[in-house]
Amino acid sequence: MLTPNRPRLRALTLLAAVLSLVLIAACGDDDTSGSGVDSGDAAPFDVSVENAGGSVAFDAPQRAAAGLTAITLANESKKPEDLQLIKVEGKRSEQEVVAAYNQVGRGGAPIPAWFLAGGGVPTTGSGDSATVEQVLEPGTYYGFTSGTQGHMSFQVTGQASDAELPEADATVSAFEYGFKAEGLKSGENRIRFENMGAQPHHMLAFPIIGNASVEDVKQFVKTEKGKPPVDFEQEVSTAVLEGQTSQLVDVKLGKPGRYALLCFISDRQGGPPHALKGMVTEVDVE
Repeated sequence: MLTPNRPRLRALTLLAAVLSLVLIAACGDDDTSGSGVDSGDAAPFDVSVENAGGSVAFDAPQRAAAGLTAITLANESKKPEDLQLIKVEGKRSEQEVVAAYNQVGRGGAPIPAWFLAGGGVPTTGSGDSATVEQVLEPGTYYGFTSGTQGHMSFQVTGQASDAELPEADATVSAFEYGFKAEGLKSGENRIRFENMGAQPHHMLAFPIIGNASVEDVKQFVKTEKGKPPVDFEQEVSTAVLEGQTSQLVDVKLGKPGRYALLCFISDRQGGPPHALKGMVTEVDVE
């Protein structure tokens, strides 16, 4: 799955990953995570993952209340992990959901209409934790990791929420097919990542090396030949969001300078990753 001259696909989350999953039982209790919060404060939803015989075992609540939620991933496994949420519409079996995940994970395959990217937590290092804030809508959710095989599920109960995200330091907006960024700076950033388009999107950010241009980045993505024009070791990512949704995510950017923002998700009808359709944008980090 990983090649020396390609973006580190372990961080590309489920819709761009090339993975095979095995069915495992999601570990968790029967507690409800959080409660309806009208004050604007996010209700906690804490998830931990650890190694379990070639897969990951989850410890997570089986229910959450609809509304503004702080989703925390504690990575107790031995390799980087993420948590990509999928919201499932209609009555779908676990086997059906996992089969759809496998299908879209092969890259370029159509995405079923009932299979919705629901945000989640980006790649988190072994022994670390990370938190995002987003509004959970009522329904059935599954959570997948891409670093190691595994999945979980939970129900979001209550009524649809009109909660809004808190203010953020910076904003990154995705659309067909590009990005617009404001307020990015070196060091810690609290970013509002918003998908303003109709297709699912995520964000990958890499420092641009030397005098390389954004056209050099686009060409490298297409050919995977030559010296990489970006520093893949300094990757920053988000989870995948459906159109017209957003989340708050904390990211740490390196030195000031030029960065390339990319999306490797495909359209719902299938086809090449968005980066191959030109979704590569240069932004300045102060």
